[in-house]
Amino acid sequence: MPPAFSDAFAMSCSRRQSLIDQTETTAYRLFDGAGDGIAGVYVDRYGPAAILNVYDDAQWSGAAITQAADAILDRLHATGVQAVYVKRFIKDRSRAGGKPPSESTSSKPRAGVELADTLTIEEYGVRCEVKPYDGFSTGLFLEHRDHRRALAKRGVKRALNLFAYTCAFSVPLALSGAHVTNVDVSARYLDWGARNHALNNVDQANVRFKRMDAMAYLNYASRHLEERFDLIILDPPTFGAGDGRRSIKPWKAVADYPKLLKAAARALSPGGLIFAATNTRELADDRTFRRMIQDAIRKVSWDVLPPWPVDVREKGRVAAALFRPRA
Repeated sequence: MPPAFSDAFAMSCSRRQSLIDQTETTAYRLFDGAGDGIAGVYVDRYGPAAILNVYDDAQWSGAAITQAADAILDRLHATGVQAVYVKRFIKDRSRAGGKPPSESTSSKPRAGVELADTLTIEEYGVRCEVKPYDGFSTGLFLEHRDHRRALAKRGVKRALNLFAYTCAFSVPLALSGAHVTNVDVSARYLDWGARNHALNNVDQANVRFKRMDAMAYLNYASRHLEERFDLIILDPPTFGAGDGRRSIKPWKAVADYPKLLKAAARALSPGGLIFAATNTRELADDRTFRRMIQDAIRKVSWDVLPPWPVDVREKGRVAAALFRPRA
């Protein structure tokens, strides 16, 4: 293992000791790329599993990755981590035919013992199903942990969760008493989201699942007064493939996000809030992201979000804003 990582990982764990020691939240980031000193290397914890994400930027050999995985397990085993899984990301995924490397879907970890394909973690007491070797992702994006909790404390009555994925934003909102509509083009992820609601005994009367394109749903909502929301959550991917058979257009965040913001504003109740986030590199600087929102909506009243948690340290990788469009 490169000596620089060994030292940097020890320091990153020290910075996060308060997270490691507590039990209310069992999923968090232990190493955040350049924010912790090494670009292209990220270590996430999901209960008994650690995920070592390695990007091309790191220029690590297979042997270096194995050494790092062994060192991670050695340091974390006493805290309950039993396995270290590896996900390798290449800049041009078309070289791999768009499919994840075989290791990303293998139950055999790079270090430690095999774990079940589905784990249950907790985030401020909310339970969530994650999959440590289901491809490139796990079912939960860790950066927005404090945002999910903060939005659930807003006391909103009706919320719309677009690009809902596994509905991690929805569950705490529904538990707080909000009626939440989850929209995603993937039946698989909406089913996963339904399981997350069931894990937390959410009242089914408080949640809906719509397998639709986000823009198509917003266009529908703008024509129906009963489809108005106090809060709309926007956390779209950087790219999304189209589907001609289902009239779903390809999605590119850089070009399409402004149109999404305008459409979302039309589906808000008077005084309603929009939470917008992105991990698109061209937009993920806070000032750039806010400028895009301002240009799209024109009149905006910014609201306050909690600061990024201690485990999110890399600047320019993710941005978020909470605001009210003004007439």
